[in-house]
Amino acid sequence: MPNGGSDCCGTCWFNEANEGEAGYRENNPERPQVCLIRQFEIENAFWTYCANHPHHNPDRIETPIGPVYVAGSYPYSRTVLSESVDTEEIRLSLLGLLEKVVETPSAEYPTPTKFDEEIIKQLMSFREERATDQLRRIAAFDPHSGPSGDNPFKRNRVLTVALAIEALAAIENDGAMDQLERAIESGLPPSHPDDYSESDDKLAPIRYHAVLGLKHCSTADAKVLLKRAASDPHSEIRAFAGEILGAASDA
Repeated sequence: MPNGGSDCCGTCWFNEANEGEAGYRENNPERPQVCLIRQFEIENAFWTYCANHPHHNPDRIETPIGPVYVAGSYPYSRTVLSESVDTEEIRLSLLGLLEKVVETPSAEYPTPTKFDEEIIKQLMSFREERATDQLRRIAAFDPHSGPSGDNPFKRNRVLTVALAIEALAAIENDGAMDQLERAIESGLPPSHPDDYSESDDKLAPIRYHAVLGLKHCSTADAKVLLKRAASDPHSEIRAFAGEILGAASDA
């Protein structure tokens, strides 16, 4: 069993060796381990992943969603093995899928390679300007929104919102300052209470990705926000904002 997650090529219906079926099964040895939608030869099927897997993509959408990832040894973090191909057909499909992202998420399998987030990340990578209206819509979602009914994996929209804000900044640069200014204050306590806990700071990813977005901005207002983030109660956000300010000073 793959410890890096069961959402792997070895259990995917797009792996030619699985003959269109999902789940653990005995592969047909006469069929190659090849991704049918990416024409990608799979070297290690149980340690290779993408967002098109049925755990994330039950509608069997064939557009390549994001990169192909591989996982190493414990703690099994995923790194990019192969980037998505950039074609107009893929861009149009991703834009259509972005329009279908709703505030109430599904109770998706809990790995880093989630469907909606990979769509946003891919459009950000493409710097796709046609995505900005939908990214603004998603950035305004309630980050605490969860699935209807059971939510065994505690799914919410925090990371979706965070990535939408970063993507806006990557595409529009200073044009995303309004979203970044709101995001940099998201979830902050009125002061730094003695009982502050980073593990309880559920909106910290929004502030973190806002800092990432500020790297793309050049106005004086962006520097003010970075200075504000450099005193964030969360140590990673504080340190990262300080690094960006230091790099800007050295430039």
